[in-house]
Amino acid sequence: MKHLKLFVFAALLISALAGTTLLRQTSAAAPRPSVSGHGTVLLQDTEGRTVRRQFSFSAREMPDGSIQGSGVLHNPSFDPKFDAQFDITCLQIVGNRASLGASIRKTSDPVFNDEFDAAFFTVFDNGEPGADNDTISEVFFDNVVEPSACQFIGADDFPQIPIEGGNVRVAP
Repeated sequence: MKHLKLFVFAALLISALAGTTLLRQTSAAAPRPSVSGHGTVLLQDTEGRTVRRQFSFSAREMPDGSIQGSGVLHNPSFDPKFDAQFDITCLQIVGNRASLGASIRKTSDPVFNDEFDAAFFTVFDNGEPGADNDTISEVFFDNVVEPSACQFIGADDFPQIPIEGGNVRVAP
């Protein structure tokens, strides 16, 4: 009887370990959607000079389905120059396009801090190298639409600008 209990215990332990290994393999085999990018876009400032708008962002779908990420924007085409930090909370990927929605964490313009709650933008990953292939839209700010509404952004809703340098990576 003692050997039978030991055998049953060993069988249960092996079964549990095999299930854990299978679970790890299953979760490792199914990566979560994500997007990341950084780069430069050439724009004209208020005096007609060419300036470099710089951006960086990263977002990932978490195991519970929520989206976590962040982004920064430096845009010297405004007078004074504009800087913003975002917490990305919405991600929709369709093919090589990612639409993102974010809560504004901080900007260099007090009006934006007081008036706007959300920011939206889209990117296209058009292959390697990213420079001159990938695109990013302008960032659109809103005080009515929640950041979680990025799933309603269509492929043609935000005009795209080719990135001068950098790379965008969209992983469905």
